[in-house]
Amino acid sequence: MEANKIQVIDDQGNEKEFEVLFTFNNDELNKQYVLYYDSTVEEPSVFASIFDDEGGLYPIETPEEWEMVEEVFQSFMAEDEEEHGCCRHHGDGECCHEEDDHECCGGHGHDNHECCKNKNDN
Repeated sequence: MEANKIQVIDDQGNEKEFEVLFTFNNDELNKQYVLYYDSTVEEPSVFASIFDDEGGLYPIETPEEWEMVEEVFQSFMAEDEEEHGCCRHHGDGECCHEEDDHECCGGHGHDNHECCKNKNDN
């Protein structure tokens, strides 16, 4: 099993592989959480579970925990959007920031974007 993948048993007893979006700890509740999705579908839903050190997954049971997980997820998504907002203009949905020779922001003229500044300095 790859480090960024987890195996989940569904309600029918079938094992499915999911991609891990991210994990986080809540020290106050002394619990670890994992958010994951099915990367094989075009518009995946994000799932969340509690996990232990042995890799066991457990359901989130209280509305307060769900609210906390939702807040963490929304913060994660806002950070991702802020960090890679220009990537959505490429049309393929892929992040261009890992590519050394990308045309920043798809040629949208965002010369003040951090990777454009770095590219223009070279």
